[in-house]
Amino acid sequence: MILEPHKNWFEKERGITGETLEAFGVESTSDEWVRLPYETGDRTRKMIGQREFRFTKGAKISLYHPKKIADESYAVLCEGETDTMRLWQEGVKSVYGLPGFNTFSDDVLAPLHKYERVFVVLDNDTDYNVKTTVDTAWGRLRGILGAKARRISLPSDVKDICEFFDSYTLDTFRDITSQSLAGNFHYKALDLSIPPPEYEWLVNGLICQGDTTLLVGEPNVGKSWISLSLAVAMADGHETWVGHTVNNHGKVLYIDEENPHDVVYHRLRQLGAKNYDNLRYLHRQGIRLDRNFDKLLDEAITFEPRMIVLDSLTRFHTKDENNAGEMAGLFNDSINVLCRETGAAVIILHHTNKSDSTSSYVRTRGSSDIGAAVDCGIEARKTNPNKFNLCHFKSRRTQAGGLTKVEICDTIDGQVELVVSNEAF
Repeated sequence: MILEPHKNWFEKERGITGETLEAFGVESTSDEWVRLPYETGDRTRKMIGQREFRFTKGAKISLYHPKKIADESYAVLCEGETDTMRLWQEGVKSVYGLPGFNTFSDDVLAPLHKYERVFVVLDNDTDYNVKTTVDTAWGRLRGILGAKARRISLPSDVKDICEFFDSYTLDTFRDITSQSLAGNFHYKALDLSIPPPEYEWLVNGLICQGDTTLLVGEPNVGKSWISLSLAVAMADGHETWVGHTVNNHGKVLYIDEENPHDVVYHRLRQLGAKNYDNLRYLHRQGIRLDRNFDKLLDEAITFEPRMIVLDSLTRFHTKDENNAGEMAGLFNDSINVLCRETGAAVIILHHTNKSDSTSSYVRTRGSSDIGAAVDCGIEARKTNPNKFNLCHFKSRRTQAGGLTKVEICDTIDGQVELVVSNEAF
């Protein structure tokens, strides 16, 4: 028997009738407590003062449900006893309740495996931390129940099932249940019916617009000479660069955390740089991709470069280069975002390790995920003083494996050129 004050509370606060309480076997144990029967024991609820719940000593957690479950092909799983009772009262008879969104395991959910479909209704909550915890719980529920589980999202103006039925009808609940059956697409798919877009080569057959390119080499091989000469070719409108056609010209954002201040000036003069309006050079600004990336992204979007150079990778982060997860995070959270948001080609200078392998992947310092993350890979291998081979070891768009012999030459007028050598391989 349930006492009148308790019956009045359920009716007034949660819209639950005495008939429903009887169907679930709810009884008063005193003026303060009511008993909520579970298959594995009782849960008591304090009705006066601060809300409090207690399970019978030794009782295992189980699902809450009416004394008689309807024979249906589906079930609805709610959060809390009152939501379970209210949903049953409104006409959904194959209903179960979790005593809390964190109180379940494979064994607890075992009774639900017999159903073809399980609809899960979890409370709405405006608190971000609670919402995150509830979303995590849903992920665990789906992991246990598999594809048969579907989440029902209540309207944002209600917190739970009891509040829902104070404003909406069973027909509305059925409508949102049907919507959950259809599932949700959260991401935009490519339209594969249209003709494929042309590759936007920045350097023909080598570097493409919007791609990340890794330029690796041992110290003092000439990586900065290579990237600076490409920056000058881009900014000044050169037709070719080390034997490759330059198809796109325009602004270059060069971010240098490596080279001395005076060396930068001298090398740009030696390379014959002229159009400095097209070359924005950030020198040792303390830019870190894992700390103040938003500022760099804002800078790049404002300048609108066609190419961005990072010289060199190790200076731009505080992560462990040998940790695949940390390197993947660095690319996913910053470098790839820089490409996507600006549309620029991003050139990343990086060092090789001490390996004597002939594989550029193996020779790239740090985790193999660095080489895996980029769209294009080029290694500069020194052959003689001022001479090196550019080995094109990776490309997502064309066949890799090309090799260009290059020499850094002094001209009679005091300038420097990167000249392609015609020597036999």
